[in-house]
Amino acid sequence: MVFKKKIYAVILILAIFGLAFYVGLVARIYGYANINEARKADAVVVMGASQWNGKPSPVFQARLDHAFSLYQAGFSSKFILTGGVGNGERLAESEVGKDYLIEKSVPGQKIFREEVGQTSLQSLKQVAQILEQQKMDSIILVSDGFHMMRLEKMAEDLGIEAYISATQGYMSNLAEFKYIMRESLVYLLYLLFKV
Repeated sequence: MVFKKKIYAVILILAIFGLAFYVGLVARIYGYANINEARKADAVVVMGASQWNGKPSPVFQARLDHAFSLYQAGFSSKFILTGGVGNGERLAESEVGKDYLIEKSVPGQKIFREEVGQTSLQSLKQVAQILEQQKMDSIILVSDGFHMMRLEKMAEDLGIEAYISATQGYMSNLAEFKYIMRESLVYLLYLLFKV
């Protein structure tokens, strides 16, 4: 009986520590969502998101618009767009993003694309290759706020000098909360398994 109580006590303590760790992680991810480290860099990297029949989805458009505002503010004159061809699609997200930025008067030769990556990590590995080929050193990473902590960690692990700048204000609080809860689990998976 005493042994059983000790087992339950240990399980309870571990559960409390686990919950505290998870809540702390969620709070950190939420805090990262509001960080803007934008500064002069060699390129603005826009993480891909869905495209709908050759047009950026609202999520992707928000990222592209934010990156364009950084370009207009003089933080960088080049872009690297990520995103491959989704299931059942015929156009790569990065191709659609390039067309969108060209429509906003960005010269096409200032836009580099990767279209191999199907995950954030795969895309950033491709970005690292583009940076090396183009002799660029620093980037501003643009994505949704909930995504920034993991992106910054991945970039650091890949040896990329990255500054984060999240899109703001297009997502409801409930949607953002759901994504932050999901992202906390994905972040843990990345830390444990580098996926």
